[in-house]
Amino acid sequence: MATTVVLFAVFVMMMGNATVLATVGLFGRSIGLSEFQVGAIISSSALLFFLTASWWGRLADERGRRPVILTGLAGAAMSLLLFAGLFTLEKGEIDVSVAFLALLAARMIYGVLCGGVQPAAFAYMADITAHRDRTTGTAMVGAAIGLGSMAGPALTALLVGRGFAVPLSIVGILTVLTATVVFSVMRQVPRPPSAAEAKLEPAFVKVSPYLALAFVVHFAFAALQATNGFYFQDFLGIDTTVAVQKASLASIVFASCSFAIQAGVVRALKWTPATLLSVGLVVCFLASMACLLAPGFGWLLAGFGLLGAGFAWTQSGLVAGASLSSSGNRQGRVAGHLQAAMAAAWIVGPLIGAAIYEISIKGPLVLAAGTMALAMLSLIALRVP
Repeated sequence: MATTVVLFAVFVMMMGNATVLATVGLFGRSIGLSEFQVGAIISSSALLFFLTASWWGRLADERGRRPVILTGLAGAAMSLLLFAGLFTLEKGEIDVSVAFLALLAARMIYGVLCGGVQPAAFAYMADITAHRDRTTGTAMVGAAIGLGSMAGPALTALLVGRGFAVPLSIVGILTVLTATVVFSVMRQVPRPPSAAEAKLEPAFVKVSPYLALAFVVHFAFAALQATNGFYFQDFLGIDTTVAVQKASLASIVFASCSFAIQAGVVRALKWTPATLLSVGLVVCFLASMACLLAPGFGWLLAGFGLLGAGFAWTQSGLVAGASLSSSGNRQGRVAGHLQAAMAAAWIVGPLIGAAIYEISIKGPLVLAAGTMALAMLSLIALRVP
């Protein structure tokens, strides 16, 4: 029961985050924010994740997974409901600079309090799985992430016609209910580290190749995520509501393929982390090229589905490899370091993606393809086991 609750908490967290990402760009544009300001809003939470994720991971080892997950759910609920309130505003009802600061504050609440949920969840799965089953256990968390990333855009596409605030309000309330269930059901108690473990930090040399690859890969996806809504609107020449729906559909296809790979294929094949990374990076490169050359919406959808599959293999390899590189009661620390590396990519990715987009709407896709090629070379050079 506790495992199901942990996975559902991850699902709800990702659902809320995906709903924000699916709406904040085009809402910001509708009230007069620039693409760069939208990128800054998205990047703010990544900066805070980068600063706090390792600390949250250590806290999950020392105090247990439960309080870290509960804190994250509480922060997510506050952030989502604040976004919902701001999304009721229309152009001219609030000064653009004030709106920017308010949206930034809502995102920063998420960044401060929610950075430990995924590290705590990955650490929990490491707690309950044997070494040989680690890839399967972490893939379950990845599947929950993929499912939440699919549910957020689906909810947005279904309800955005009723206003930007409606999907945010619904997922905010769901997050509050999830926190209540976690509080009632989860009773996991941390294992006190041995004296030897207490003196040792994770073997950074062993973990560092995965941290480097995580930064490179997530940099590409962050640059794309920040500009997807703009690209669909400008490439297809459609209005804001339709653009949200089509961008959300692309996100659903991405997340559906990611979920299918992590929930089924990764668990069935049980490949090594190095194999997962190799296959994932090649697929991501080919998918980026497919999106770049897509002549229309249907081809774009297919490209995003292929991107989702590549991301699933790559992410599974990163998480399982990092987890297996450490032993003892330090899984929270390892997962926290990995989360920090990913967050670092999300600090600069949206800003650079938005800046490149203002030069060329295909620029972020070119950047993604080049970054995946660099990641493949890095995988060879770093000799990831």
